[in-house]
Amino acid sequence: MHKTKPKLIQLIHIAKQKLAMDEYSYRAMLERVTGKTSCKEMSVAELMKVEAEMEAKGFKKTSRRNHLPSRKSAVVKSRIAHKIRAIWIEMSKKGLVRDGSETALNKWVRGVVNPILTAQNKPLALNVGALNDQMAGLVLERLKKWQARGNV
Repeated sequence: MHKTKPKLIQLIHIAKQKLAMDEYSYRAMLERVTGKTSCKEMSVAELMKVEAEMEAKGFKKTSRRNHLPSRKSAVVKSRIAHKIRAIWIEMSKKGLVRDGSETALNKWVRGVVNPILTAQNKPLALNVGALNDQMAGLVLERLKKWQARGNV
């Protein structure tokens, strides 16, 4: 996954807090690692060195993403829904999707399917498990095209 400068700075500041570093120690560590005392002055490569140093000091990155659907929402009408979930999680791990949760997937699915169902005067889909085979196939194809664009 490509890390941006603002995200690296944010991660470094979180690491500083989690490691309970005082300001003096933090600035001394920045200067020792990069020769600079401010993250804003650093390049992405320098920020990555600082991140590695923080990890060496014991900082562990955690993710709030919830990749596992609840048992209730895992009940599906179409077997294609399982493939949709698998691709969504894979895209999340590669950084193509910002939020890999079941909630985010359902929101995206509603955005794709509900305009079509509305035009056909059919009941709206609430989640990926509520899709019939036809709609699940449509969602799967859109997701695969998105994934292909991201892998370029």
